[in-house]
Amino acid sequence: MCTALISVDTDSRVPVLLLFARDEMADRAWLPPGRHWPRYPGLVGGMDLREHGTWLTVRSGDGAAGPRAVCLLNGFGTFASPERRVTRGQLPLVAASGAALESLDLTRYDPFHLLVADETSVSMLTWDGSTLTDRGLDPGTHLVSNRGLEVEDTHLPTAPDRAITLIEARIKHFRPLLQSTPRPEPEPGVGGGDTDQAWGEWMRLANGDHLDTRDVRALIGKHDWGGEHGVWMTSSVSLIAVARGGRVRYDFSSASEAGNGTGKWHEVDTGE
Repeated sequence: MCTALISVDTDSRVPVLLLFARDEMADRAWLPPGRHWPRYPGLVGGMDLREHGTWLTVRSGDGAAGPRAVCLLNGFGTFASPERRVTRGQLPLVAASGAALESLDLTRYDPFHLLVADETSVSMLTWDGSTLTDRGLDPGTHLVSNRGLEVEDTHLPTAPDRAITLIEARIKHFRPLLQSTPRPEPEPGVGGGDTDQAWGEWMRLANGDHLDTRDVRALIGKHDWGGEHGVWMTSSVSLIAVARGGRVRYDFSSASEAGNGTGKWHEVDTGE
């Protein structure tokens, strides 16, 4: 169950902070962040080797095009017919390049949530299999799961019981932690690229509060769902800071490195 932790502060020199924990099947191969797509030379992100898409990509500001970070969470709803289905992994690339999702035939995509961040705001595009909605996130802290924006008084879509158990336990633990953690202002190259120095107390969040991967609350988890579903685990964690002036900081760690407390993070070169 992918999870995004978000902070929006329009008065900050770094208005948007995003922490994204990617959950995926343990045996699904991927590449760490890089410029993997010749069609999108300005985009940096990790690449899924099965479908050659991504779960998260960023671009730095370049001329008229401002900075942007886009991440993808699978959703719940009406799934596309198998014979017409195309990968959702292309959606972050399309959105980060500046193209409108309305230009696509969304009936070919399974449900999704797409978080699109620029230097002043974050919006969440949700496709439930029949309708595309666009919701701007207010200043403050937010958590987004595969169910969508986790607001306590909002109706959330139906999901499998085991997914609900994991999502609700994770949200219950990390919502107050996110709200109480002092907000850093990380910028590209700060501290010589040292992630811990740049992100300060947010590293507690990024390292999953050091919960055991088998803990139902774990942000960095590993769960054997048996049979055809196999083992699902948090494969990577990303930290994104979208600053004013077209600057984006992108720090990355494989989940095994992020979760063990050794601090094996690195700042990704976004072309700053």
